[in-house]
Amino acid sequence: MEATSLAEIYASINEESDTIYVVPLIRHSHKETDYLYLLYKDLIDSDKYNIKSISVFNHFKLLPGIVSNKNAILHYHWLEFQTFKSLLGMPWKMICIYLFQKLGGHIVWTLHNEFPHDQKYLNLHSFLHKKMSQWADILHVHCNTAKIKMSSRLKAPKEKFRLIPHPEFPASPLPKEDAISHLSDHYETRLISDVPTVLMFGNISQYKQMNEVAEIITALPEECNLVIAGPVKKGHMKLYEELRKKDKDSDRIQLIPNFIPESHVSWFYSAADICVYNYREILSSGSYHLAKAYNKTIIAPNMGCLSEESDVPNVFLFNDPIELNTLLKEQLTAF
Repeated sequence: MEATSLAEIYASINEESDTIYVVPLIRHSHKETDYLYLLYKDLIDSDKYNIKSISVFNHFKLLPGIVSNKNAILHYHWLEFQTFKSLLGMPWKMICIYLFQKLGGHIVWTLHNEFPHDQKYLNLHSFLHKKMSQWADILHVHCNTAKIKMSSRLKAPKEKFRLIPHPEFPASPLPKEDAISHLSDHYETRLISDVPTVLMFGNISQYKQMNEVAEIITALPEECNLVIAGPVKKGHMKLYEELRKKDKDSDRIQLIPNFIPESHVSWFYSAADICVYNYREILSSGSYHLAKAYNKTIIAPNMGCLSEESDVPNVFLFNDPIELNTLLKEQLTAF
């Protein structure tokens, strides 16, 4: 079930394959933080495969692609929609995927989530995901826990799954004082080096339960700061307003609701002492692996692939809000 590389997966499907269509687009401009670029980096750098990244608007390119090259493989990620507008585009996408495999193409589908984070249109998502799992030759996951969960949810045979661990992120750590200075100059933060900083980094979204962490932080007797940094995900303005109010009411909360340039990412992780994740549900987390690359103390829920990280140094897993509160107190006291 465990594979050594994507190339091994593709060869197991078709040894003659030389073209891989990837959906969605690989961000070649973000070579240190883009999950897809890091996942395909070895193949992009090699001469064996032609990696063709397809946007959500260009699924039609799959059809002339498979007609001209029967050895092509489609590798799909994040088959989901969160708004009615994006729902309207799903029939066209599914038709293109269906015809691709009917015309002789092979499909690899990477499973990132047990179900959509926004918890919308769950029955329709379940139907589409089961169809996709039937069409796919290989279901790619990042851990054994994900294989067990998704095999049951999709009613898919375990023999169809292949495990390749989450790609590692490169890290460019800075001295904490330098990182704090950069954040102060560019984002007007109010951090000081002898007060521990807790970081929640990434898209601001309800499923990350950031508001609950902010409430815990403001109530703790231990002195600390919570930095929440990342763009507000569409449809989550209510959460943003709640966090903005906490930012105004408490000196401990520092909200930066912006897209963070790749060159600034190291500032946030280098300034942080603890990275906290409070996912409602998750299979795999890129932000967690980024924190691990920076050797941060990590507090995360005992779920999905994270549940397999309990033996990793400086990683602490919790099962409920009480344990999260206790771990935050313990780690802040340690600092």
